[in-house]
Amino acid sequence: MDARHIAGAALGLALTAACVGLVDGASRAPQRHLLADDAGALSELVIHYVPSAAELSPPVYRDLLRALPDDVVVWVVVPDLPAFDDLVARVGEVGPTLAPVPVGHAMTTWSRDRWLALAPEDEDAPVTILAPMGEDGDDEWPARAGDRRTGSDLADHPLARAFFERSPLYFDGGDFVADAETVFVTPRVLRRSAGRVVEDRAQLLRALEVTLGKRVVLLDEAPEHHAGMFMMPVGGRRMLVGDPSLAAALVDDPEALVAAGGGADFSAATQARFDAVAAQVEAAGYAVTRIPLVPGRDGRTWWTWLNGLLETRGGEGHVYMPTFDAPAPLRAAAEAVWRDAGYIVHAIDATSAYTHFGSLRCLVNVLRRKV
Repeated sequence: MDARHIAGAALGLALTAACVGLVDGASRAPQRHLLADDAGALSELVIHYVPSAAELSPPVYRDLLRALPDDVVVWVVVPDLPAFDDLVARVGEVGPTLAPVPVGHAMTTWSRDRWLALAPEDEDAPVTILAPMGEDGDDEWPARAGDRRTGSDLADHPLARAFFERSPLYFDGGDFVADAETVFVTPRVLRRSAGRVVEDRAQLLRALEVTLGKRVVLLDEAPEHHAGMFMMPVGGRRMLVGDPSLAAALVDDPEALVAAGGGADFSAATQARFDAVAAQVEAAGYAVTRIPLVPGRDGRTWWTWLNGLLETRGGEGHVYMPTFDAPAPLRAAAEAVWRDAGYIVHAIDATSAYTHFGSLRCLVNVLRRKV
């Protein structure tokens, strides 16, 4: 056996051992499941703030915090207490309680991708904060390296009631959307983890299902963005999926849309990726409703009215829906889809965020819900 075969065999054994350890370890863990995006009332949220993002995130946080019920607790992860004081001054009077989590190191303002919240069967038990093995760019970007630590920082807070766990898988929190029974996962998770932790798709699916405590649908084809940017469950095995063609029918000049992203991308190839998501969701047993969405030609700058926060409170569905400096007919059409889905719409201005390739959900993570 030559050196290449020896190296290949060693890699195969290492991958198998890692995957077996991942599945066996999760099997021995207490019963827990990935927190759903569409069920229960929002109870505890997590946001990040750094003063260098003063023009990006505070305008979004201000709108959201003034729309949320007063009983919500918002953990504010910051590099230091002066940063927390700066954010408080910028958002002004709000209803929810803001609780600082000073971490003492560099970080970014994006909270969602840092970890997933695994809810225990017992609502009073600690939540598990599950972080990925690594962050893109953390070897050369100090703030991103600091992001790798923020899940552990939060779990270390004496009042957070959370355990921290480091997954051997590579992912962003935004790569997942979930309802009560199913987790939908972007193809990027397989690309990042295959050959490093798992050998193939089947191993990844098994590892995710055991870890997340739900059925997993791993998308074969999807737009190159986080899942919440193009799809969102709305309860009762229903899913909203973005549709650029609906947006194109409402505007006269696509070139004038999403200027920061080089104009709207209404190409057949891009449309096909959204249609592929709708088909895969339907194949998983869900009813799909399409909603207008405008992807930019740069592939990253989007107007999406999906990337928000949902809750059920007092028997009513609420959506904190991102809005932008977009033409009124687009926003009206998106709001109508949400209302038809049974949600009360709270518009949150995310204009300051979308030019940085994200939106409301990208800035806010959910630690707990009241079911």
